[in-house]
Amino acid sequence: MSDAPFHTNNYRAFRLKVRGRVQGVGFRPFVFRLAHDCHLAGEVCNQPDGVSIFIEGTETDCQKFIRSLREEAPGAAVIKEIVLQESPPENHRVFSIRPSRESDQLIAEVCPDISICDDCLEELNADTRRSGYPFINCTNCGPRFTIIEDFPYDRKHTSMNEFSMCKTCRKEFENPLDRRFHAQPTSCPDCGPAYVFHENGQTETDFSTIIRKLGDQLDEGRVVALKGLGGYHIACGAFNEAAVAELRSFKKRERKPLAVMFRSVDALRKIMPVSIREEQILTSWRKPIVVLSGQPKSTLASGITAGLKSLGAFLPYLPLHHLLFEKLSTDAIVLTSGNESDTPILHDDREALHLFKELSGGTLTNNRRIARRADDSVVRVILNSALLMRRSRGYCPAPVDLNFSVDGILATGAELSNAFCIGSGNQAVFSQHIGDLKNVETYDFFTENIAKFSEIYRFKPRRYACDMHPDYLSTKYALDSGKPCIGIQHHHAHIAAVMAEHGLEEPVIGVAYDGTGYGTDGHTWGSEVMLADYKNFQRISHFEYIPLPGGDRVTDEPWRTALSYLVHSYVGEWDELDIPLLQKLDISRAKKLEEAVRKGINSPLSCSAGRLFDAIAALTGICTESNYHAEAPQLLENYLHDGPVLPYSFLPGKTVSFSPMIREIILDLQRHLPLESIITRFHTTIAEAARLQVKLAAEKQDINKVALSGGSFQNKYLTEKLVHLLKQDGFTVFLPGEVSCNDGGIALGQLAIAAHKMK
Repeated sequence: MSDAPFHTNNYRAFRLKVRGRVQGVGFRPFVFRLAHDCHLAGEVCNQPDGVSIFIEGTETDCQKFIRSLREEAPGAAVIKEIVLQESPPENHRVFSIRPSRESDQLIAEVCPDISICDDCLEELNADTRRSGYPFINCTNCGPRFTIIEDFPYDRKHTSMNEFSMCKTCRKEFENPLDRRFHAQPTSCPDCGPAYVFHENGQTETDFSTIIRKLGDQLDEGRVVALKGLGGYHIACGAFNEAAVAELRSFKKRERKPLAVMFRSVDALRKIMPVSIREEQILTSWRKPIVVLSGQPKSTLASGITAGLKSLGAFLPYLPLHHLLFEKLSTDAIVLTSGNESDTPILHDDREALHLFKELSGGTLTNNRRIARRADDSVVRVILNSALLMRRSRGYCPAPVDLNFSVDGILATGAELSNAFCIGSGNQAVFSQHIGDLKNVETYDFFTENIAKFSEIYRFKPRRYACDMHPDYLSTKYALDSGKPCIGIQHHHAHIAAVMAEHGLEEPVIGVAYDGTGYGTDGHTWGSEVMLADYKNFQRISHFEYIPLPGGDRVTDEPWRTALSYLVHSYVGEWDELDIPLLQKLDISRAKKLEEAVRKGINSPLSCSAGRLFDAIAALTGICTESNYHAEAPQLLENYLHDGPVLPYSFLPGKTVSFSPMIREIILDLQRHLPLESIITRFHTTIAEAARLQVKLAAEKQDINKVALSGGSFQNKYLTEKLVHLLKQDGFTVFLPGEVSCNDGGIALGQLAIAAHKMK
């Protein structure tokens, strides 16, 4: 391009405002290079609500730029809107990147963290100045959400501001044709963060020595702590039973499954089958944990899955992980969050050194501060789609776009698997996975995170939305705000979340199956089929109410719910039955509990689908006591098999009774039928019952759209079976995709309902 534009009748100028995920993903450098290739002058800059572009040149070149802008955008970018307006030429001599403009208006999306890209991985292993550098990144990869302090996304607003770029890095950063042009976290061994290894009171700072020591420790069966992207992890060899036992002992995590990081997809396939869709998700830039179905090969330490026929697997996503596997003789390591069970992932270095000092293999820290902690995300492939079980690293804080305004509303979410959600214009911005708020540390994380999100997003809540359960800490937080607040029924929020995500404005039939939710009648719900829109819902059908002896104790002791179903359903002397449950029970204790059930003493009523799954797990002897949340239904999945089976008997209607099914299961147990047959028939029965519940709702109102949500639909067999049945009946079925189907997603439903009710 010449130094001065030569204007002709064909000379044009345009202003473009690009909204979406266009900051922190290398978008401005991409725009610069594209403008350079198209021989255009002008400028690009970040603004709080997106990216602003001005171009001028021949009409042909301008149109080429506009067309290529969407088609060739960086992989992690998401362009949601381009506003184009022709403008008078401004006689720019060149195309440039201007400094960001700050304001208090709506802000652009904060990009999730991106796993190391192929270019950086190649450079990591080549003979370059960043060879073996564990913090290598470029405009296309590296930390984003976990280092951001404020907006717009520039280095001075991240924890990388504590490191001054050397002259060479600065030259790359300012070179429009360099891969690190305006890569905010860019650094090198001369000017960037560094690791320190702590072992037995000694420290090591030479990274080549550190990585060799780490490899040796893991290969020799020791347990180490590693500072990662959004917090600390604990690692050990995945084929070493003793090391896995040490790790479990430290975390006080007796049976809950552990995630395993594999060297490659090929290494993973030696242990578990991997579908094409699962491989796509495993190797995506998000690199989540993917729950794979099947029996892991026996070479894997049995303590990892704790008896489950499934495995949470993921691939290296940090330069550190790749460098570590170069030193390891093993193809897989356990890599789990560095915290005790039921507390948030640890991110503070001093706390880490104190907590992990007893580990056998040492602790690896670094001096890059974690501004926003985030667990690894967890995904399961159901119906060839990614169903989120935990939404965090790689997904958070990408917003959900809505077709209505939710501006100024804060939805505080649920008690378990909490994630809150703020409304910014027509976007719902989710927090990362917070956890179970009953724990003091987790509740502190919840309140601190709300304050930080409010600061970053310039968010001042004017209204609150919360669960209607009066004892939830998330509810109390909203009520204590002193601002207008609306309590929303738990399962209505589940369904509204699916509606909002899919842009459904008309009423739907909602199926909400989960473990617990406070009902409008004061009882515990969890098997609801409803007619719902954003303002109201009509409960059409649910499972029969069953007393829960001991109240909340049933979640840890499924045998209690099984006993209640037994007492309720069996005609005769139940205590004389030859079934697995009674072989494991103290009959005299069970008799006392029966009396409490019959008298209604500390036995609240529940129609929860989750509790029914618990009851069947206990009745069959598969799980009478749970060590972690939802262990019983997960263990039931071990016994599922393919092939057609007939459902058990049940009584359909407004209240679905499974007493006939319980009696038939007892007969099958007495006949010593295979558990695989019994459990598969049970799942088929639940799917058939849900199908009839939906058809009953459709008779009330002519609706053919069905929304499924709730933790029970993390069950692959149940979900796929039910969707198949509903499609056979002509229904269109919607499932959560961008948010979790468990309680981690209900804040979106709370936000949507509040927006409509508060108009």
